[in-house]
Amino acid sequence: MKNPNSKPISVAVVGMDTKTRRILEMVFRGPGKDDYVLVEQIQLAQACIFDLDSLEGIHSWKDYRTQYSHIPTIILSLHHKDIAGTVYVKKPIEVHLLLTALNKIKKLSTKPTVSIMANLPAEKRNTGHPLSMPMDAKLATEIAMEEEEESIHQFCGYSQDYNLSSSPEIEKIYYNPEQYLQGFFEKAFAAGQRLEQGGILIEGLYTPVIFLPQQNQLLCGCELGSSKLRTMTLLPLGRNRLHMANLSETEIIHYLAVYQLSGQPLENFLWRVALWTARGRIPKGTDLHKDVILLHWPNFTRLVVTPYALKISALWITQPYSLLETARVLNIPQRYVFAFYSAAHALKLALVDRRATPRTAKLTPNEKRGLFQRILARLRNQE
Repeated sequence: MKNPNSKPISVAVVGMDTKTRRILEMVFRGPGKDDYVLVEQIQLAQACIFDLDSLEGIHSWKDYRTQYSHIPTIILSLHHKDIAGTVYVKKPIEVHLLLTALNKIKKLSTKPTVSIMANLPAEKRNTGHPLSMPMDAKLATEIAMEEEEESIHQFCGYSQDYNLSSSPEIEKIYYNPEQYLQGFFEKAFAAGQRLEQGGILIEGLYTPVIFLPQQNQLLCGCELGSSKLRTMTLLPLGRNRLHMANLSETEIIHYLAVYQLSGQPLENFLWRVALWTARGRIPKGTDLHKDVILLHWPNFTRLVVTPYALKISALWITQPYSLLETARVLNIPQRYVFAFYSAAHALKLALVDRRATPRTAKLTPNEKRGLFQRILARLRNQE
């Protein structure tokens, strides 16, 4: 939810052609409204968007960098640019990627360390001055931290702990995987596990996708990249959009010969899809008060390790606890417990024991100490 009292971040543009500028204006009038505003003069800007592919772009960049190294900057280019203190956005611009970059820039532009550097005389910000390189390094470090934080939010959401006495709040905890791509993939995964040989073909995406559960492999083309896949996981699944069919081993060989398909671990794929879709929520119908059973330790050498995933695993391996109890005992935000459960549940690693009676007694200090000693021992064994 946007803060009505927050002021929009002023953003200048450099080297922008008319078409690209119109895209920016559309974004700022639409999803970026009230958060960002375009300004004509760089001197008035808190952030900047620089098109490095424009005529004289490289030469203009050198002058810009000399004078305005303190300003958090988004770089637009057809080719990847790894420049300290900047955030790269590939052209042609995808709106959701631009908004993600703007969000990082917004956080950086409000940091006091940046405004202090902005007040330095221009000659002290020139290349070669002792303060110029630390500033670049600091911006680069802060951007890396923002990118890591944004990645965590993509997998676990932003939600604070839910108020369980409020019905509307409780409803926000749940989502229905069957309404998203995750649900279709889970069905394909389950169908493939029943096959003795061959695999499951999914048609209707940008590329043929083949599930091979027995080999823990997913085959697909490079068209289904992480960015595009994540966007698809967030959108409700349209009716009759996807189709599923069994493939024999001979047919799989045919698809490999016709299409440029590459393999990746299937469990890693499903894990990421579930995290992206859930975003700190749990599947509809999950009982918050019943114990969770973790069937075995997840393969964290391949899987995305969300915050506190190791502690949650160690706790559940030692003794089953409900989702709410887990958050309370480990003293961690609910969204991290919910995200981990949703991903583990998608791989059939975790399930709620519906036979269990909810536990209401609190742990004594000695029980807590013994519990965490067991958790620590478990974590040490994983090193």
